[in-house]
Amino acid sequence: MGSTTMLDIIGSMVIGSLLLLSALAMNERATSNTFQAQSSLSVQQNITSVVENLEWDFRLIGYCNNDTIAANSFIISGDTNSITFQADVNNDGKIDTVSWYLEPWAVAGCSNRNVRMLVRRVTGLNGVSEVDSSNLGVTQFHLSYYNELGDSVMTPFLGDTAGVEVIQVNVTVQPTAVYADTSNKQVFSTWRQTRLVSKNLNSR
Repeated sequence: MGSTTMLDIIGSMVIGSLLLLSALAMNERATSNTFQAQSSLSVQQNITSVVENLEWDFRLIGYCNNDTIAANSFIISGDTNSITFQADVNNDGKIDTVSWYLEPWAVAGCSNRNVRMLVRRVTGLNGVSEVDSSNLGVTQFHLSYYNELGDSVMTPFLGDTAGVEVIQVNVTVQPTAVYADTSNKQVFSTWRQTRLVSKNLNSR
């Protein structure tokens, strides 16, 4: 009788342990799935924010809300991961110098070491700069330039002599946080726009 009772107890402990391990595994999967879903939503929201800001600025290249003032150089310089141009981004009749570039180093304190700061710098005629460098999980910001014939423009270049009329922008956004060092980095969104450019470039 005592031996049977002992075996029952051991059997119950084994079954209970298996059930506990199964419950822990299910909880881990549920937590991981929730994190993945939240990361995916965050990535979509972040890339939407980045794209809206890029579209707004790039379509203003060479624009000024003052007929007596004209940008003397629409695009000041361009490279594969940076661009500087002139535009009246504040719509106040004054030409601003706008720069977009991706910082080369990882964002401090960010568990995803692929993430970089995408910086927007606006400098007014007074030389004062306003910098926006929010951490939105950008891992790629790549620019390609084309002339009116569709031929690729070599980079880096300075000034409008390059004849740029079309700018292709590739942006990739990943989650800023990685869950338990898993493959959560696979949650990403890539955006490509081949004609993100101001009509002013086509009217020179």
